Amino acid sequence: MRLIKIFGLAALTTAVAAALIGASSASASFSTQLCNVHTGLVCPAGQGTTEDHQVLAPNTSWKLLNSLANILCLYALKRSTPLALGNPQLVHTLELRVEECGTNETHDNCEVIVEELPLLQLLKTGLDEGSLTATNGQIRVICEGIGGFIDIDCKYDLTGMLLAMNSQHSTANQTPLNLIGPKFICPQEVRLDLLLITLTKHYILQ
Repeated sequence: MRLIKIFGLAALTTAVAAALIGASSASASFSTQLCNVHTGLVCPAGQGTTEDHQVLAPNTSWKLLNSLANILCLYALKRSTPLALGNPQLVHTLELRVEECGTNETHDNCEVIVEELPLLQLLKTGLDEGSLTATNGQIRVICEGIGGFIDIDCKYDLTGMLLAMNSQHSTANQTPLNLIGPKFICPQEVRLDLLLITLTKHYILQ
C-alpha cells in the first residue's frame, strides 16, 4: 500500500509540473500591448498606449555601478512610443535624458550623453508584468577628477539592457552594460541600477 501511495504522489507531482510548464509556454506565446486601461486581459480597440513618459522614482537615482567609482545621476527622463500589438511589442525610444551626474557629493563632475537611442522589446510575462530589453543603443560617460585626479571618457553599448516592468514601474536591477572603449582606463564591468515610474498609468496586456 505504501508503494502505491508513493507512485501516486510521484504521478501527481509529474502532472502538476507538466501543467506549470504548459502554462509557462502558453504565456510566452501571448502577444503584448501596452494599454491605457485595464478592463480585462486584452487591450480594448483604440486604447493602446502611443506615448509613455517615465522619470526616476522619488528619492532614487540612476546608478552606474563599477569598480572605479559609482556614478549617480539625480535626474532621468525616458519618453517612448510603443508600436502595434506584437510578440514582443516594439517600443521606440524618442528621448532619453540623464542629468546631474557625478561621483562627488554635488553630482556635477560627470556627464552621461545618449549617443544612440535604444529600440526596446516589451514582452508580457504575467498579469500586468513584463520584461523590457534593449536591442541597441549607446551612451558616453565623461567624468573629471574621479578620486581627485582620474578623468574618463567611455562608451557603453546598451544592447541586452534588461528592465522589469510592473505596477507602473520599470526596474533595472544591476543589469550589465557592454564596454565599447577605450579599454585602458574605462571600467569594463558597469551595472545599471534604477527605478523609473510612469507619469500616466499604463498596463501590460495582450
